Amino acid sequence: MRTQEPGRATARRPPDRKARIVAAAGELFCERGYHNVSVADVAASVGITAPALYRHFKGKPDLLLHVVTGTIEKIAATAQAAPDLDAYLRASATRSVDRRGAAVLWQREARHLPEASREELRRMLSDIAGRVGALVEEARPELSPSDRELIAWCVVSVFGSISGHRVSLPRRRFEQLLYELGNVVAHQPLGRLTTADEDEPRPAQSYADLAVSRREEVLNAAIRLFDERGFQSVSTDDIGEAAGATGPSIYKHFPSKTDLLVAAVLRGGEQRRSGTESALARAGTPQESLNGLLRSYIEFARRHSHLIGLLIGELDQLPEKERKTSRQVQRDYLALWVHVLDEVRPGLDPAEAKITVAAVLTVVDNAVRTGRLGERPDIADRLFEIGTALLLRSGGND
Repeated sequence: MRTQEPGRATARRPPDRKARIVAAAGELFCERGYHNVSVADVAASVGITAPALYRHFKGKPDLLLHVVTGTIEKIAATAQAAPDLDAYLRASATRSVDRRGAAVLWQREARHLPEASREELRRMLSDIAGRVGALVEEARPELSPSDRELIAWCVVSVFGSISGHRVSLPRRRFEQLLYELGNVVAHQPLGRLTTADEDEPRPAQSYADLAVSRREEVLNAAIRLFDERGFQSVSTDDIGEAAGATGPSIYKHFPSKTDLLVAAVLRGGEQRRSGTESALARAGTPQESLNGLLRSYIEFARRHSHLIGLLIGELDQLPEKERKTSRQVQRDYLALWVHVLDEVRPGLDPAEAKITVAAVLTVVDNAVRTGRLGERPDIADRLFEIGTALLLRSGGND
């Protein structure tokens, strides 16, 4: 029997060590990306060794699964505990500020999990939307099931939208703004607008509209796979198989996998810029400019949903020069929205404007990439109604 040496205390394992590891891993995965974080990095952040971490988790994939699952479970608990829609909106506004990285973990990092795990996580998210939909139904029984589903997903998207930026406000005002945005979506009437009511910009040309060359086939396949699996998890052989070509033949068109990513991101920027310029050229008033921006982005997102995934999750994988350029392009695009919104709503706090625009773009991104929602024939009109309501909301500090 071992006895303790006199004067030497026995180190005790903290009872919440596993939770601390999960929390630390979540922060690191959000900040650096899953592939750029090692088990040793996570262990060091909580003051333990890597072998000690393996007492709690089988490996990094198991740790990622616990991180993402735990995050979604907290969101689900908020929805389940809410007695009514308003209580849910207020609770989500408060808790979203505390867990800003939640959406990043699901959208960007969960792709590195096995398909069976991702399917279970999708089911959990669908259950959350279903619960929010039930709360919406209690408050708005006149809505059709499909409209109720759309509203629910869009409300969830509003609260997740702050994961994609670092803009902030004083705590109480931040929570109030998120509540206001969620409330606007939750109570937005749908079906009052059709495309005939608007001078809709002509959609930017889609990849599917182009005469597809072998180079285009390779690029299209890469864009889809990078979005679905993540850049680091896709090989040139994977891309070749998806494009009906051998891996080595890809190098005739792109010197490296990174060059494929660069080409994809550049193409996305060109497509979005083309639609934006066309929309603004048609506008005669600030409101028409704002309408055109929103319409053009909705069409861009609908036609290039996989590119949206790259712009959300893969810019960090670009070489430094291209990464800085792409980040600046994103900032300039957001600044354009804020400028146009300021012309329509002069005096709006710049931080509130940025948070509002981010919410609109996230609602659009998620809707076109979420199952049945993106397949709705009227999705462009419904997103225009919701996006306009968010941009022009009344109340608060307007």
